[in-house]
Amino acid sequence: MAHSLVWMPTDEIISKVPCTCVDGRTQGMRYSVAGGSFGLIVHSLSRIQARHDKIFQEEEIDQYLNLFARQVGPIYLHSDQHTLDCIYSRLGLAQTTRLKDLTLSQRRSFCELATQPEYQGCGHIKLMMDNEADYGIPQTLIKRSLKAFMKRYFSGDDQLMFDILAGRHAEERVLLLDTQESRDMKQDSALYLESPQSENRFFCHRPLKKALAERFLEAIDEAGMLGLPSSEWPAVVETHNLAAEQTLSTLAAHLPVEHLSL
Repeated sequence: MAHSLVWMPTDEIISKVPCTCVDGRTQGMRYSVAGGSFGLIVHSLSRIQARHDKIFQEEEIDQYLNLFARQVGPIYLHSDQHTLDCIYSRLGLAQTTRLKDLTLSQRRSFCELATQPEYQGCGHIKLMMDNEADYGIPQTLIKRSLKAFMKRYFSGDDQLMFDILAGRHAEERVLLLDTQESRDMKQDSALYLESPQSENRFFCHRPLKKALAERFLEAIDEAGMLGLPSSEWPAVVETHNLAAEQTLSTLAAHLPVEHLSL
C-alpha cells in the first residue's frame, strides 16, 4: 500500500499535531499545507493588515503567534540542511553545531540571516518573498513574522517546531486531499501516513487547512484582537489555496497530480 490514512478527532489533530509543509521530504504521519502552519498564519495576517490598512510590527505579530500556540496548536516552520549549512558558514560555525547550543549573540545573527530570502529552506516561503507582486504578501510582513518566530523558538516555546529537512527534493507526484464527505469534519479527520516503499510526494490536506484557519481566526475574534469578520474567513483559505497552487506550478509543474476525497 502506497499510503494509509489514520483517523483521529479533529480537535486532537489541530491541538497536538503540527501542520507541516507540503514538502515531500517531511517524514511520518502528517497533515500539510504550503508553508506549514506558519505559512497559513502569514496569509491570515496579510489579509487582516489589508482590511484594516495596517502594517504589523514584530511585537504585534508575536502576539498572534503566541495566541496560535496557546489557543490553537503547534506552529510549524521548516528549513533544510543545505540552507542551515549556508547560514552556519556565514556565521563561521561548524555544521555539527546544534541550534539550541548557539550563544545569545549567535542567535541574534542567525535570526537576521534567517529572515533573508536567500536563506529560506522552505520553497513556498522563499517564492512568496521573491515574488511579492504575484503572491500579494508583503515581504516586510514575512520577514517580521520569521524573526518573531525564530525569537520565540529560541526562547524555548515548546509549541514551535523548526524542522530541518534532510536531503534534496525527490518528489514524483503531487497528492491533493481536496474534500472530506465520508465523516463529519467537526468530529474526525485523517492524517496521512506514507509507507517507506512509496514514492515521494508533495502533499496538501485542504479540509484540515480550512479547519485550522477557522480555529485561528475564531481565536483572534474571541481574544478581541484585530481580525476579520467570519464572512471573510473563506477568502483566507481560498487565497492560500491559490498561493499553494502557484508554488506547486513552479516547483512541480512536471509532476502528475492525484486528487483524493475522504
